Amino acid sequence: MLELLYASISPHQLPLTVLLALVVLYWLLIVAGLIDLETDMGGDADFNLDTDSHHGHGASTGGIFVTAGRFFGFADVPIIVWGSFLALFMWFSSLVLNHLYNATHAPATALLLLLPNLAVSTLATKLTTIPIAKLFKAMADADTEAETVVGRSGIVVSVDVDERGGQLQIPGLGAPVLVNVRTLPGESTFKKGDEAKVTQASADNSFFYIEPITPNPES
Repeated sequence: MLELLYASISPHQLPLTVLLALVVLYWLLIVAGLIDLETDMGGDADFNLDTDSHHGHGASTGGIFVTAGRFFGFADVPIIVWGSFLALFMWFSSLVLNHLYNATHAPATALLLLLPNLAVSTLATKLTTIPIAKLFKAMADADTEAETVVGRSGIVVSVDVDERGGQLQIPGLGAPVLVNVRTLPGESTFKKGDEAKVTQASADNSFFYIEPITPNPES
């Protein structure tokens, strides 16, 4: 354990150790609720690969950035998530490479080892973020579905709908959309065949709240 500590604060390893410590501190602040992850990520979570609106030099630069993003994987996940994994893998790879090929802790050798370190760490980050990218895509799809459903009206198709649950069928251009719905606490129960309007999505987009279009007979 002491050997790992000494290696972590050695001159060639210290910059990566500091970087990793900052990353860990950042995620601890997220867990503690002191930083809002969605707000802090800004537009990264909805990374837009559309560069049609750019022209000239901007289009060329944007095209290179988009190509790099797709190749290395940071186009599919928030850059802060991608960068956190990269910092972790670079720190670990630096320890291993310098242990194997730089026993004398020569600064020049440590500098040269950054090249294979970066290559290996980038590949490891890309592979690690593939399943995470699928998770973010599913979350984005759920948000899109919520935006599409909220504000639309439909017919209750379950026996009833109360604050515990039920189902609403919303007419669509193709097949009708069937969504899980609930009433707000204290609101009247809907019966099968009642018309209702979707007012908002739940925090995790797993169901929606509804309200009557016309006065509910039970209200």
